[in-house]
Amino acid sequence: MSGLPTPADDIAIRDLLARYCLLLDLDDVEGWVALFTADAAYEVYGRTFDGHDGLRRMATGAPGGLHLGGPPVIEVDGDRASTLRNLLFVERTTGEARHAVYDDDLVRTPDGWRIARTRCRFIVADGLSDRP
Repeated sequence: MSGLPTPADDIAIRDLLARYCLLLDLDDVEGWVALFTADAAYEVYGRTFDGHDGLRRMATGAPGGLHLGGPPVIEVDGDRASTLRNLLFVERTTGEARHAVYDDDLVRTPDGWRIARTRCRFIVADGLSDRP
């Protein structure tokens, strides 16, 4: 049964998602990739990037900028968790803003909580879309 996280899990998951944003902003691709399980899947722009190699390709090919993550809604079921969070991305060179909602599946590992799957959908005039 899913429920609210324990205080320790809440802190650990919020820290994981804060690092997600900050490591991208600092262009620390390897640190960012380490937040994911080895077999993670990342869905964005109608594509899926699989595993650490796919995540590296995505991160190095994407524009840099500022990632401002909102507080997540967290549900925990044993060693699995799901989060729903919003994010504002401001592109570094153009200042263009993108608004998104992230749906994440997390797993508890010996190294702490890690992202196993994430899906990024953009907030557009008609609701949520795989593309801005």
